[in-house]
Amino acid sequence: MKLVRRIVVTLLAVVVVAILGFAGWVASRQNLRFDVPLPAVAASSDSAVIARGHYVVRNVAPCAACHGAPDAHAAWTTGGDIPLSGGYTFAIPPGSFHVPNITPDLETGIGRLSDGQIARALRHGVGREGRALLPFMEMQGLSDEDLVAVISYLRSQPPVRHVVPAHEYNLLGKVVKATVLANPVGPSSPPPAMSPRGATVENGAYVARAIATCQGCHTTRDQATGAFTNAEFSGTTDFVNEADLSQLWAPPNLTPDPKTGMSARLDEDAWVARFRAGRTIPGSPMPWQAYARMDEADLRAIHKYLRTLPPVEHDTGPRVRPKGK
Repeated sequence: MKLVRRIVVTLLAVVVVAILGFAGWVASRQNLRFDVPLPAVAASSDSAVIARGHYVVRNVAPCAACHGAPDAHAAWTTGGDIPLSGGYTFAIPPGSFHVPNITPDLETGIGRLSDGQIARALRHGVGREGRALLPFMEMQGLSDEDLVAVISYLRSQPPVRHVVPAHEYNLLGKVVKATVLANPVGPSSPPPAMSPRGATVENGAYVARAIATCQGCHTTRDQATGAFTNAEFSGTTDFVNEADLSQLWAPPNLTPDPKTGMSARLDEDAWVARFRAGRTIPGSPMPWQAYARMDEADLRAIHKYLRTLPPVEHDTGPRVRPKGK
């Protein structure tokens, strides 16, 4: 009996030591810093460059979906260029994450950041103090041209003073931050110097992946880590619309599967017409009001690119359903 008790006590001690060791290791990795060089870019005052930045930021990305002022959301859904002053909160399993102010305000926005620091955040996921940023923005593949255009446009906006609180990680969030999200996420391949143009597959891949990041919503994700859990662009049934947490949305399958894929069901002209129609389902989290203004060549390019993807049979069902059903 004494031997059994001794074994149990020893095992408990080992477990306690392991837990304490793991907790210490997690704590030591909460403020890792990364020495990533600043990209050699400089904002431009050229009106054409700023116009391209406006197009990328407002019509294709569109950044206002997250960075827009929450109290101006209604104006955004009807097509307004609302202030990018941040403040929206993502309440997800790892914690509460507050979207930053990206207006050029000196105290609460990006006004004190250099062009290189902004470029490094967008392309390499490294913030002003060298810490890894959460990989919520999947625009690491922006071309050098568009990187300059975006920074130039952001610099041209009126500064808005708006203090946004720091992220709030819970226990799960701290573990995720120390493990799967410990390192900054950079581009998977060297970004192009110039942006592709025209109704081509190359441009469609660039617009869909690097700017609009369609795969971000049209793929099922792990809610704790953000990792994709099914084939990219094949749709999901459990997209949480942060504007209405009582509902789940089902961004459709975009692959060219003849049974379930939107790029197969709609030909190129019908695809363009659907985007021009804007929001047809009330409350849809898809930023239709922005995408309705996209260049026709870009819309056709996206369709051409999606038609080159491997077809994946995945019926996502009704576009919206009550949560829990």
